[in-house]
Amino acid sequence: MLILATVSDTRRLGVILDLESGRLADIPAQSAFLDTAIRDRPPLRPFGITWNRRELFVANHRKLLVLDRRLRYLRTLSTPLQANVHQLSYGRGRVWAVSPWTNSLIGVQTCGRSEPVELDLLNVRLRPYVHRSATVADDENHFNSLLWADQWLFVAAHNFGPTSFILRLDAASLHLDHTIESAGHSIHGLAWDSGELMWISTMTGDIRSDRGYSVPLSRAGYARGFAVTREYFVVAFSEFLRRGRRHTGDSWVQLINRTSGVAVEEFHLEGTGSINDLRLLDCVDLAHGIDPFWAASPADALRLISDVTEPDPRLP
Repeated sequence: MLILATVSDTRRLGVILDLESGRLADIPAQSAFLDTAIRDRPPLRPFGITWNRRELFVANHRKLLVLDRRLRYLRTLSTPLQANVHQLSYGRGRVWAVSPWTNSLIGVQTCGRSEPVELDLLNVRLRPYVHRSATVADDENHFNSLLWADQWLFVAAHNFGPTSFILRLDAASLHLDHTIESAGHSIHGLAWDSGELMWISTMTGDIRSDRGYSVPLSRAGYARGFAVTREYFVVAFSEFLRRGRRHTGDSWVQLINRTSGVAVEEFHLEGTGSINDLRLLDCVDLAHGIDPFWAASPADALRLISDVTEPDPRLP
């Protein structure tokens, strides 16, 4: 299994990790990735990852970056997002970005002429997206994760100090159907398997579900980055660091058996800074809900990206 993880070290857009061999490949930063208008955050802090059949998308603040099937940079979409955009997912012909500072999902069509839309999560109302400059002071519940699954759209709210919650919306109408209250603390990630919803309760250090399932995590650290197969949970851990230091430090990725709850593999990634998000590239990811981006074997897939591992000489 191959994962793509976005990292915070400002030298890379992300890393590819082969969960069978432990082999690692870099996707170096390019000057085109930087959002230099951001003042209180690093200009490169990539977060959400998603794709359609042809292209892969990564969010870096207001920039929605487009990569080809070999993970080579193609372009930046013309619609500006927001500072501190979090997870991405593809659904209904659009890339949807969770925007904590606007308390909304921003939906951008990647081809065609449809205008961008915005789902206001506080009032649960779809409207045209009008770009404006939101700030951290506008962040009400810190919505951070989303998942299209069957007839539902799920959106997770970290919610700062109070307990976290999850919105369940009808995927067709985008009307609110149910709110899962008391979902843990500082939650991240959502996965759906046969009618069961799962997520990470980061500050309590466990994986939870809406059926009362709970698996304690064996590693201390900030658990953010969640993928799920029929057999395994894949969880990323970063060091607990102050915001201004999150571009430093190491991270770890664990492969956890879903039946036993035991971590069967752990990979230490040195110098990545905090991991922001991860996706499985080459197999079904129940935390993403769309077909894999690559059908190639791990060895073939790593060869595909061998030509994008040289750093941009224009960067310091």
